[in-house]
Amino acid sequence: MPTLSEASFASVIDLARTHTATLSVGDLAEHAGYSPFHFSRAFRTHMGIGPGQYLTALRIDAAKRLLLAEDDPVIDVAMAVGFDSVSSFSRRFRATVGVAPGQLRRLAERVSARPPRPFTLLPPHPEHVRVHLELPAGAETRGDASIWVGWYPHPAPIGLPRAGALLSGQPVADLPLCPGAPFLLGFAVPAHADPEDMLVPTAPLVAVHPAPLTAPAELTLHLRAAPGAGRPPLLSALPVLCRS
Repeated sequence: MPTLSEASFASVIDLARTHTATLSVGDLAEHAGYSPFHFSRAFRTHMGIGPGQYLTALRIDAAKRLLLAEDDPVIDVAMAVGFDSVSSFSRRFRATVGVAPGQLRRLAERVSARPPRPFTLLPPHPEHVRVHLELPAGAETRGDASIWVGWYPHPAPIGLPRAGALLSGQPVADLPLCPGAPFLLGFAVPAHADPEDMLVPTAPLVAVHPAPLTAPAELTLHLRAAPGAGRPPLLSALPVLCRS
């Protein structure tokens, strides 16, 4: 199986993040010196998702930031981040963020007036995983940071989570297993973060359990600053997942 050296992978990630709106998978493959097929396999080995998924995640993240920072029409935002069709952009945006592009701005206003409270989105399952949550020293000592722990189909926050919980001041959580979404990811956003940082975290503390979980277990998620700028961004607007 083809492999990418750490230096080559870092170079590809830097290129993708610098020219997100204009690049294709073929461009990244050419930069790495591989065919698109072999490059995609090597990239997935490193990242856990394909390069096309990664580029789309970067574009949606950039769109979220533009929508919250400016008042440009949705069609202009779509074109600015590399989508040729506003309908395709809106469909992909809703599928990964949880709301339509225009609704994100209204959600920011709602969150500003009423920050999300802890909630759970956990379908029943007879078997559980006990998760210990560990923040780095000096992060939040009052225990009121918002911590999302969720189940995803991939070892990256691509698309909406299948299940999860938004926690505050709770160092241990029992999560029912989630068939079809065996990867456990955690994100911590400081308490009292402004609405934009809740909806588009700039520097969240993150944790990804390295292996799929399909049986009861007890583990610790060590939430730390993301290693470098390469990790896929958290796209889901977590407040919209709350059913209450």
